[in-house]
Amino acid sequence: MKLILKNLHIIWKFSRPHTVIGTCISVFTLFFLSNHANSLVMPWNFTTFTLTIISCVACNVYITGLNQIYDIEIDRVNKPNLPLVTQELSMVDAKKIVIFALMISLVFSYFQNLFFGGLVTGIAIIGSLYTMPPVRLKRYHFWAATAIALVRGPLINIGIYIHFYVSKYGLPINFNPKIALLTVFISAFSVGIAWFKDIPDVDGDKNNNIKTLSVKHGKKTALRLGTMIVGLAYLLCVFYSFWPNLFVLNSSPDPILAKTNHLSFGIYHSLALIYFITISYKLNTNNAIEVKKFYMSYWILFFLEYIAFILF
Repeated sequence: MKLILKNLHIIWKFSRPHTVIGTCISVFTLFFLSNHANSLVMPWNFTTFTLTIISCVACNVYITGLNQIYDIEIDRVNKPNLPLVTQELSMVDAKKIVIFALMISLVFSYFQNLFFGGLVTGIAIIGSLYTMPPVRLKRYHFWAATAIALVRGPLINIGIYIHFYVSKYGLPINFNPKIALLTVFISAFSVGIAWFKDIPDVDGDKNNNIKTLSVKHGKKTALRLGTMIVGLAYLLCVFYSFWPNLFVLNSSPDPILAKTNHLSFGIYHSLALIYFITISYKLNTNNAIEVKKFYMSYWILFFLEYIAFILF
């Protein structure tokens, strides 16, 4: 039993848990929003949800695992606690996990419909191009950020929303108006993920010719540019929450409830923006412990953003 738990713990570390949690929360939020985009009263299809989340988590494990396989030399410097570097997980077993995860992801997605299968395939291809030579998009900060933003933004939010909606209601699609705002916000937030995650990794990246924004222009520049883009995304949400006539944030037929939700949405994003700017301003980019805490706090804001779109 102890051996099983130990192996599960190693696989959990290998999967990069914060990314798996982010994927689960985003899929659930899109499932929730798709079920509130039509006036038809129909039971929620939890079978579709279960198959979808298995496929998405497996695809997540494939992408993050593949990255660790190809980045093992970089991770010896940047992330020495990862299971491949510590040899808790062998390279052979890592490759088996990655191949199995890809197979599960594709089988469970194509089993549902061709659209979702194609979507997951596209995400897996972008994840492969991000990591694998000769393309290896991660070598160039612009293309690395573009790849992450494309997957986490429109492909996941719009693509999975369409998948859930069509699975339940069929065509034509009635978009929940929150989807456009959520997609823009998460796309901007994903650019921040791409730049912030590389701040503590300058030494290993530089030694392996990975031209991240931090390597090319410095850690502070990466932090400032990321903060500016994410801050603008928060301001966009605040702006729309206080001018609901320009963008419908809640489809509730009760105008009092809708007004309350608009206000709550705006207050949350105002507070989140203040918190984000504060931790960004105080961050010492040369302190590895502080950077790690900042990055984990940033992912918590990512989780909370999806929850905000459910609550408000």
